[in-house]
Amino acid sequence: MGFEIVKYSFKSNQLLGEIEPDCMSELEGIKSVELFTKNDVLYDQGSEPKAVYRLRKGKVKIEQLNQDGKTRIFYVYIQGDFFGFRPLLSNEKHPVTAIFLEDSEIEIYEGNEFIKIAKESPNLSFNLVEILSFEFNVWINLISSLSHKSAKEKIALILLILNEKYRNEDGISEIIMTKSDIAKYSETSKETVVRVIGYLEEQGILINKGRTFEIINEKILEIIAEGF
Repeated sequence: MGFEIVKYSFKSNQLLGEIEPDCMSELEGIKSVELFTKNDVLYDQGSEPKAVYRLRKGKVKIEQLNQDGKTRIFYVYIQGDFFGFRPLLSNEKHPVTAIFLEDSEIEIYEGNEFIKIAKESPNLSFNLVEILSFEFNVWINLISSLSHKSAKEKIALILLILNEKYRNEDGISEIIMTKSDIAKYSETSKETVVRVIGYLEEQGILINKGRTFEIINEKILEIIAEGF
């Protein structure tokens, strides 16, 4: 079986699929739109959930500070993605911090009202269950993959995931991320990322200029990520 990038991507952009017209109208009534700049914090780890969010434009990373003092990035949300509903539905505090990776525009749905609307909408409730179930599989796929891969394989995998997230409508992708964040995402160190990126450049697999990465040979990177 070949490399399957879909195993590592949520489907939260499908949250409003086949929603009843009345439900959609109610959601519009509790929605506001705000602009944020790069490095702004949307919510902090340990804070109370207050809303459901949808990215109209931009990207958001979610990261967690562990007890050992290390920070790990768990996911990067892109245009169209909904997020923030898991702790709201489970009545728990945010387990992660959400930080904007670039200037962004975001829809904010008031939390308590969103829950009320979801309870009254069979389609929205079903979509939430389906999306949460799929997200669980994505977490398992990523954790399982990172747990048994070498550092080079981990970094190759994360670069492939990011390559899809930064791909534009024309099919062109240019990853913009610090090496420190790539290390946090791949569960490696910055020094290791620098070394592996250097190796991938020497092999003609990617081009790196500062925080910008352009993958030239995806097929070879997939082979590395799969450990072949």
